[in-house]
Amino acid sequence: MKILALVKNIFLGLWLFCIVAVFGVIFIVVYVRKELFTNTPSYFSILLGIFFLVGFLSFLLMILISALLEIIKSEKNKIKKQIIFLKIIKFFVILALFPFFSFINIFHPKELFIQIKKSGLNSLFKDIRKKLLSNIFSFFMGLMIVSTLFAIWFFGYFIVGMMTLEVLGFNPRSVPISGTGSMFPTFPKSIEKDIKKQSKDIIGNYDFTPYPNGLFLFNKRYFGYKLSRNDIVTAYNKKISENSKKLYDIDSGVVKRIIGLPGDSVEIKNGLVYINGKALIEPYTAKPHSTFGEAFLSECKKIKIPENKYFLMGDNRKGSGDSREFGWVDEKDIDSVIPFEKQKGILDKNYRNTSKDLSNSSKINLNKQEYLKLLNEKRKETGAQLLKYQPLLEKSAYKRGEVILKYNDFSFEATKSAYTMSNAMNEVNYWNPYYGEAPTQGYFDSKELLENQFEYANSKKFLLDNVYQEVGIIEIEGEINGCPTQIIVQHFAGYVSPNYKKENVESWRTTFNQLVQIQSGWEGLKNNSNFYNSHKQDVDRINVIIGLRISNIKPIVDKMEANQWLSKQQTDYTYQDENLSKEQEQIANKLNSK
Repeated sequence: MKILALVKNIFLGLWLFCIVAVFGVIFIVVYVRKELFTNTPSYFSILLGIFFLVGFLSFLLMILISALLEIIKSEKNKIKKQIIFLKIIKFFVILALFPFFSFINIFHPKELFIQIKKSGLNSLFKDIRKKLLSNIFSFFMGLMIVSTLFAIWFFGYFIVGMMTLEVLGFNPRSVPISGTGSMFPTFPKSIEKDIKKQSKDIIGNYDFTPYPNGLFLFNKRYFGYKLSRNDIVTAYNKKISENSKKLYDIDSGVVKRIIGLPGDSVEIKNGLVYINGKALIEPYTAKPHSTFGEAFLSECKKIKIPENKYFLMGDNRKGSGDSREFGWVDEKDIDSVIPFEKQKGILDKNYRNTSKDLSNSSKINLNKQEYLKLLNEKRKETGAQLLKYQPLLEKSAYKRGEVILKYNDFSFEATKSAYTMSNAMNEVNYWNPYYGEAPTQGYFDSKELLENQFEYANSKKFLLDNVYQEVGIIEIEGEINGCPTQIIVQHFAGYVSPNYKKENVESWRTTFNQLVQIQSGWEGLKNNSNFYNSHKQDVDRINVIIGLRISNIKPIVDKMEANQWLSKQQTDYTYQDENLSKEQEQIANKLNSK
């Protein structure tokens, strides 16, 4: 035991020497030489490393020997020997509480307490002052050792605690959030206008807890967090990756909110989400009545979420690619979470008042004049002519909207109903050579509608097309396949001079002049009674054809020479004239052969 005590003191002295040596090397390099270790000669760095390593090993051996001495010391005071298992436990307990054991061995608090009880505080202070004056070095050395041990142990327990939390997955990790606006208003939206630039603009970093977390033993997880509705999660899988590439041209995961849990039924109807048949109140969404179906989950289609699957949606329902498109997400694809309870007071500052969410009065209405103003501002930026509102186009949009709802046919060609925009314009007595249509399903305010359309290159190009001069807009509520919904139909039209090719105009003029020249000759055949009576049907037919062609081609030539658009009937005739010309030629050849 004496040998162990001697060895312990040697290691204690070596440790203290190394501490002084480390600070000495640092003092010489930094304060005397005024250098950094990256610039100073390498032997200083080597010395520092040696002192640090020797000091660490000395400290470790000193602690182990001290713990062993405590066990040996306690064994002497007992009659029965303890089993080896208990000795091992005692050894680790001493290691765990070593600063306290050191404090007891150095300052003997038990003896001090007995002295206070026996002689009082005055006697204790006199005794301490006497001992302190006689052995001041030992006192301060002991105080330094105990203070150092407590500091090292506290720091060690802190590190171990943090490592334990990290291993169990309880330490939050910072996740960068891009500014696409899919989780607006919970997370801010980028000031960038282009959606691809928004995806690269990081608007902030937020703390997410890794998932799954807790202790996993024997195929079961303990102390782990269980996902709940309204939690915000990050997720990644193949379909999410494909959707991100399609929208943003980058391979990334998503940040979304859990809306549906395993076993839930989910339905989207009239702009609301229904979970297990009950409308969900969602203060975190950007707007009320703003949720509409997509490819995976269409309107009024009820689906049940399978086991270990979750249905995720962004808070900005009109600007979010989520489970409505890429389907439900497997639990194993979720890698971090912000529990709903931890969002309170931090992420709920922009939540809405939902007291009227289930009322029709909360449905969003489109301010047409405001929308037209915003659209014209965009057109002005690109140099396109400003649009004027045309009531007749609003009427044609209404007629088309009724048909779109009836047949659930949003195609411009009207493949199901055969009732096109052209038909609608004809019915309201409106015509322009260039026209186009933009139907949108859902409830939008003016800013939302414009942003929604500008997210897609084709619709943005359409809205900024300089050929359009007039517009009409209508909102229509109705049903599609028995499901209540609303559509917004925009009709655009404009006029541009046709600028016919010179050779085309000349061709029609020549045809007209030739027909006029030959008309009298074919009419003269009627005066030849013998020939006319023998070929009356053919003579009458060729004269009808020539007269018909002259009467139709004359206004066509006039409009072409005036650089005006042909009417629909005139355009249709240009295709019919070729057949009439062939028939005329066949009859003429037949009669000329007689």
